[in-house]
Amino acid sequence: MDSPILVYVHGGFWQTLSREISRYPALPLYRSQIKTIVVGYDLSPFVTLPEIVRQIENAAKFVFEYAEKMGSRGMYFAGHSSGGQLVAKLLSNVDFFEDNPGSHRLRGVFLISGIYDLRELVYTSVNDAVQLPHEYAIPLSPLFDFYTHLQSRKLRVYILAAQNDSPTFKKQSREFYALLHNILMQNVYLEIKDDLDHFSIVEILAEDDNYLKNLIVYDIQKHL
Repeated sequence: MDSPILVYVHGGFWQTLSREISRYPALPLYRSQIKTIVVGYDLSPFVTLPEIVRQIENAAKFVFEYAEKMGSRGMYFAGHSSGGQLVAKLLSNVDFFEDNPGSHRLRGVFLISGIYDLRELVYTSVNDAVQLPHEYAIPLSPLFDFYTHLQSRKLRVYILAAQNDSPTFKKQSREFYALLHNILMQNVYLEIKDDLDHFSIVEILAEDDNYLKNLIVYDIQKHL
């Protein structure tokens, strides 16, 4: 009942994929006694990006309450691509953390090929569905948020990207790492993984033996 919990938020540029398609981490992590909760959300263009951010906050609130009720030994979040943006926005919301007692169980975050500066998407085809106005790009970009409230939480943050990610994804990962490292000073890690691309870096979680699953399991078990 007190198992550690990993919450996984899928990518898809806020307009594709689902929690049903993204259940692949659950079984391999279950075999390592880690409970996985895959979070879904409504997709663009049917809802706006601010609404998707609110849906993730609501889902996280539910999971924090569940973790508190079950006495979980630790909570973790992982987000891929646009899911990385959604998890990072959750981290930046100081009011959310203060209003949810179960948030004290949060131990670590894994941000995988995330999107941290939305200004670079506004004038691309990605925005055809998202329909993000230019003036919303900075407020919805984790790269311009504040994270000093995390200093007292001893939170571990892993920022991961793939060698064969686009230059923009790798650049944004490095920039977000620099931002968090300057604020938190420790427990922030950056790794660019060889021989993987934007999709394989997370899809390998479906396998029983892969670097990402091993990293998650190692971090969780080390700090139980």
